[in-house]
Amino acid sequence: MTLPQVEDHMIQSLQEIPAPYSTPHVRRQIDDLLAEVAEAVAPVWPLKDYVAVNPYSGISSRSFLAGRSFLRLVSDCETLMPIEYYAAQYEQEQFTEENIELAITELELNSTVTASSIVQAILIGQTKSEPRQRLVRTMAEIVDAYASENWSKKIGDEISKVCAAHYDDGQAVWQSPWKGLPLFQAWRSMAIIDRNPEASGLENFRAFVAKMPHTADAAIIWLLKELDVPESLWKSFLLCQAFSNLGWSAWTNYQSQWTDAEAADHNDFVGLLAIRLAYDVAVSKNFGIQVDWNSICQNESASFDASIETETTYRYVLLRASEIAFREQLLGSLSTDSSEQDSTQETFAQMVFCIDVRSERIRCQLESQSAGIETFGFAGFFGMPIEFVPMGQTCGDSHVPVLLEPQFQLHEGLHGASAEAEKHSLKQRTDARSRRSLWKHFQTSAVGCFSFVETLGLFYGWKLIANSVGWNFGKTSSKFDGVPAHEHDHLKPTLRSLKCQGVTVSDQVDLCESMLTNLGLIGKFSKIVVFCGHASQTENNPLAAGLDCGACGGHSGEPNARLAALLLNQSDVREGLASRGISIPEETHFLAGLHNTATDQLTFFDLDDVPASHEQELAQLIVHANAAACQTGSERAKTTAGESLSNLMRKATDWSEVRPEWGLAGNAAFVAGPRSMTKSANLEGRSFLHSYDHKTDPDGTVLEMIMTAPMVVAHWINMQYYASTVDNDHFGSGTKTVHNVVGRFGILSGNSGDLMIGLPWQSLHTGHELQHLPMRLQSVIAAPRDAVDRVIKKHELLGNLVDNGWLHLIVIEDGIQYRYGGDHWQVLGEKQLAA
Repeated sequence: MTLPQVEDHMIQSLQEIPAPYSTPHVRRQIDDLLAEVAEAVAPVWPLKDYVAVNPYSGISSRSFLAGRSFLRLVSDCETLMPIEYYAAQYEQEQFTEENIELAITELELNSTVTASSIVQAILIGQTKSEPRQRLVRTMAEIVDAYASENWSKKIGDEISKVCAAHYDDGQAVWQSPWKGLPLFQAWRSMAIIDRNPEASGLENFRAFVAKMPHTADAAIIWLLKELDVPESLWKSFLLCQAFSNLGWSAWTNYQSQWTDAEAADHNDFVGLLAIRLAYDVAVSKNFGIQVDWNSICQNESASFDASIETETTYRYVLLRASEIAFREQLLGSLSTDSSEQDSTQETFAQMVFCIDVRSERIRCQLESQSAGIETFGFAGFFGMPIEFVPMGQTCGDSHVPVLLEPQFQLHEGLHGASAEAEKHSLKQRTDARSRRSLWKHFQTSAVGCFSFVETLGLFYGWKLIANSVGWNFGKTSSKFDGVPAHEHDHLKPTLRSLKCQGVTVSDQVDLCESMLTNLGLIGKFSKIVVFCGHASQTENNPLAAGLDCGACGGHSGEPNARLAALLLNQSDVREGLASRGISIPEETHFLAGLHNTATDQLTFFDLDDVPASHEQELAQLIVHANAAACQTGSERAKTTAGESLSNLMRKATDWSEVRPEWGLAGNAAFVAGPRSMTKSANLEGRSFLHSYDHKTDPDGTVLEMIMTAPMVVAHWINMQYYASTVDNDHFGSGTKTVHNVVGRFGILSGNSGDLMIGLPWQSLHTGHELQHLPMRLQSVIAAPRDAVDRVIKKHELLGNLVDNGWLHLIVIEDGIQYRYGGDHWQVLGEKQLAA
């Protein structure tokens, strides 16, 4: 594309960083400052890999309340529910005055507030949230407040337009001509020829942009000097800029830190800061805004020294009281009798599920169907760090937690098919997908969409009606494109490509040994062992990946489960495990399964490979699985008034359904211990369950893995649900009914504004009341306290979470429950500290 010529007077030579800031030492300080700003903003993953993220991860080095103060210094973000919410909870007897008293004691606020004063205040409505004037604001916000303008929205829309075009992943018909450049350079190239800001009222904006330095970091310093911002306020002011467009800040942070080396080198997060700051400076100059920076510096320092206002203290105590009430209910339901841990019950089937809270209900129902079924909880990728490549593709999706990298590719193929048959299926698949792509392009093209509706729209009437009521007769998944119906069961992961990738038998044994050891399944194998991954089923849902397995990077756990079973059925892998002390009986057969979390149906794979000697046990398992699925669906239907089991099934195929399932709403606890501890408890689908027996982990290696990986992932999920509920405007994504996909990677609310980063309101609220009650995760671990202490001291990030009140930790040791208190452990139910 030929770009428009820029007027000569707009072309400026590269501006150098001001001399006082050009020395290597000072440049490093500036780089560190920009890194600190980036650290405060949590990333957001693209829609195809959408996973839960803790939006507070960058401020966890501060205490919970200090983190709130930090956020509210530079933004309008909130971390506490309004006091009216807690008042309603108290009136509904969700917690008691005794819980409030205990909360005050645990928070060491006895000299500050009393339970009776809080109760009196919430009952008579004495405390109301008072409007506040945030200390650090953008120039646009100042102009909006005093000149009745709307520049914050205008700037946000401009930034959204630029970012949407720059990061488009094939949705737009016309691509940005500057797509290969770093974001700042792309914006600058566009801005010096774009008349839109000037038409909106920013005089000489193109000339102003042309004068700016060509690199983002240099531009930031230049712009800060243009505003005369004192260096002591640079960090706060840049944070204010970042939080004014939190969604795009999160996206560019993901690009800079979680994609590839080229994106990291571009550092688009810093580029976005420079862009946002450029608009701010232009607005300031246009309106002649003068800021008393010295006053802000003094007030910023004083704001951290001032005591927390009474209303905030009340809300924090009430949050803790609600958490204590849940903690008492949770711990009261757990069995702490160590004599129950060693079960001698013979089982014919063992089933390993993801720790996901949705697995807890169906595990209970399976065990209630037969004493011969034993269940386990483990991270849903089952220790298989793969990139799953569907048949006919050269690359695929990462089926690992987002904090990890895949170690090898797992390719899909037609098991037992000839090379000629597989080649034919590949051609059929390519042709089918090409036709679908062309047809979709015609439907959505600028010209074709009109003629399509005029000529063929009527014929789609029946399809529209069927989709709207959840009728999907004859609809097959695109995963079977090109594969004949009689071959569907033969489309599966294969081990054919492992050898050429250098994945030896020894490597495969390593994977299996690590998985079985961390699971605690190193003996007493049943005749059938099932690895049961999970995935959701939903239509017309851009956030569908958020309902799939988070441990698989927002994808189905099916490939991981099938690989785990496939490896453990290999004789050479079993021989390798036996040489390392894990002997699997010859009669044990491993299966893969999938839990559909929308319908609770259980599907088993590769049944043709099950030995004839196992037919009776397999038949029993299938009968029990079907019954457990029905019971789980019925139990889940009761959680929402007016629901029915048939309605839950319909939702999975209804493209107009905004609540196909509740996902992980309600999550509030993480429990790591033997199944005997939780088996008799009704945990109501609110707990992550990880199998663990400290008796088989003398050196604490497995404990360390659990506390630093699955427990942290559960905390991330919990914090995303918490933040999306407490402050949906900033950390959620509004209502699904006005969502629009942008660039195939994200969503907007409507057709403009900031990128949405969190959960929609329909994932949290029934329409009448909250489905998710916001509280911080209670982590319960059955292990010696000294072993837990060693893990906390070894890992600073974990220490920040538990020491600063972002995550609650309880240990059960010798049947006694202890609460982690930083430098001590307190016996729950007593006020004396445990030795």
